[in-house]
Amino acid sequence: MKKPGAMTREMIMVHTAFRREFGFMAELVRGVFEGDRHRAEIVADHIELISTVLHHHHHAEDLAIWPRLLERSPQEILPLVHGMENHHQRIASLLDDLMKEVVAWRADAGGSHRDAVGRTLADLVPLLREHLGMEELYVLPVVEKHISGDEWDEMVSQGAAEIPPDKLPTFFGAMMYEGAPAAVQDSLDNMPQDVRAMLSELAPRLYADYAERVYGTRTPPRASAGSPA
Repeated sequence: MKKPGAMTREMIMVHTAFRREFGFMAELVRGVFEGDRHRAEIVADHIELISTVLHHHHHAEDLAIWPRLLERSPQEILPLVHGMENHHQRIASLLDDLMKEVVAWRADAGGSHRDAVGRTLADLVPLLREHLGMEELYVLPVVEKHISGDEWDEMVSQGAAEIPPDKLPTFFGAMMYEGAPAAVQDSLDNMPQDVRAMLSELAPRLYADYAERVYGTRTPPRASAGSPA
């Protein structure tokens, strides 16, 4: 059985990682000089990884959370749940556009393709921030009342299973970077003991290596510091 508030803590930990990585993405894109294919590839890889994780995270919610809330929530909550589903659809459409633009940019590191990536991020990031904030403020309290721990773990497992296995420890490190200790422990407690021990030590190192490649530092700006995007 999950501890009280564990689902909220875990979700906020995930959301904080998304806020940080998406929040500084436009600045990373603007910083790539036209024709610099090596740097464009690094930033493109970063955009693709974080976008892929977000897509699978939302897909898992669509399968495991929203249908149950629509069935169990009080009538006054239903428009909010439908609003969250609508956000997912709009975000998914923008992610599709972003992935196409990133592929084109990766091919030639051209300025026009770089700028197209930046424009789509300018549409995506504010919508994502709005969605994450509303989910934390209004939806998570309902989730704590109407979703069981097993159903929550089903969602987490569904999302994790769709992320490339070689990338999962790095993203877990991204969550740990600003995650509240209780949230990190809640997540680790759901894992087999041998995996738990390995991941708690390896994931932060992998994310530090990743951040150094992407941001030029093993300690990138935190979501709480704000974003120029």
